[in-house]
Amino acid sequence: MAQFTIPERDGSGEMRYQMGYALADLAREYPKIVALDGDLRSSSGLHIFEHHHPDKLIKVGIAEQNLMAMSAGLSQEGYIPFPCTFDAFCRRFMDQLYVSVAYGNLNVKVLGAYVGLFTGKAGATHQSDKELGLLLRIPNLRVVEPGCNEEMEQALRCAVETPGPFYLRIVRCEVGYNEVGEGYRFRLGKGVTVLEDSSPDIGLVTTGYMIRTAKRAAEKLRARGVRVRLDHHPSLKPFDRELLLEMARRRAGSAVAVAEDGTLAGIFTQGDFARHLEKNPGLLDLQ
Repeated sequence: MAQFTIPERDGSGEMRYQMGYALADLAREYPKIVALDGDLRSSSGLHIFEHHHPDKLIKVGIAEQNLMAMSAGLSQEGYIPFPCTFDAFCRRFMDQLYVSVAYGNLNVKVLGAYVGLFTGKAGATHQSDKELGLLLRIPNLRVVEPGCNEEMEQALRCAVETPGPFYLRIVRCEVGYNEVGEGYRFRLGKGVTVLEDSSPDIGLVTTGYMIRTAKRAAEKLRARGVRVRLDHHPSLKPFDRELLLEMARRRAGSAVAVAEDGTLAGIFTQGDFARHLEKNPGLLDLQ
């Protein structure tokens, strides 16, 4: 561990580091938690967990298929495994995640690090702009993308306390502690309205890191006299369809913009929204 720098808990708002501390806290509360590292712990933040629980970290190496298969076995022995590697590398264990974990509805909690396009100097090979389209179509797998550190902490706890497989998408970036609102509580399968002007002209739908961008966009729109409603969806599967449709029923003006950290092909909320609009064309007049 000498080569790994352990940042002060209050010294960095990077979600990856705060994840390491939050998981270490949970491991004191839940002794069956173990973490599995795909040889990226100094980048993913899992080295912080190792610092506090060196006996609870299993170093698998650059062997992502084994990472997932071992996690499946550990869960069947009563442990709560948290396998962790870069989100872009989840393609390497997709079959094991699908068959060994999700098919059996096993209690494995996957940590996908370096989510999306904001991966710093790691470059294009570490950007994960399409993987979400695969993950959302795996049966039994819950997919959560928190947008701030408080939400991430609550989502981790939810994953521990809810039986079955989870995939938690963790960004590298600096994020706010609370971007959603005072007293917020993460609920699996539920989104939240972050702000809403009376008779909004436009609706903004966001997930994960993009909540900060959407809030800035809302500020600029409001400065121009445009009324805004902003809904945040950290739970991508299960997804809060009713909140999305309620925005449409309220007729948030003539447009709804979806902000997600990925490509248009394969993402969930936008395609899900479009399918509902096809079935209910009177909900919203898009221009």
